Amino acid sequence: MITKFGNVMIYVENPRDVADFWVDTVGFTEVDAQQVDGATLFVELTPTAASDAHITLFDRNVVAQSSPELDLATPSILFKSPDITAMRDSLAAAGTTVGDIVEAGGMTTFNFADPEGNWFAVKQVA
Repeated sequence: MITKFGNVMIYVENPRDVADFWVDTVGFTEVDAQQVDGATLFVELTPTAASDAHITLFDRNVVAQSSPELDLATPSILFKSPDITAMRDSLAAAGTTVGDIVEAGGMTTFNFADPEGNWFAVKQVA
């Protein structure tokens, strides 16, 4: 039986560079990292210390070689924030590619891209 949601695995070309973006620009905290032969195999991140959900950035090429049956596409992830306007403005000021704030289906959202062009959405919450 599954009792908790754990990690979302995201496969990227350069886990260290993408992790630095999530930490320095988005505000996540690095929880763990592993290197193999001087290269970063994975970096685990969390939005807050209290969060049960983490994202783990894996080296796409290593995973493709070791587990060719896996789908390495970026999952569609919807994050939540109490102030998406401030978050969007902060990301844009840091040079991040961001989409417009839109209202649809009773939600106010915007999206942004990481340095490798993977897109993520953010939903306004009270």
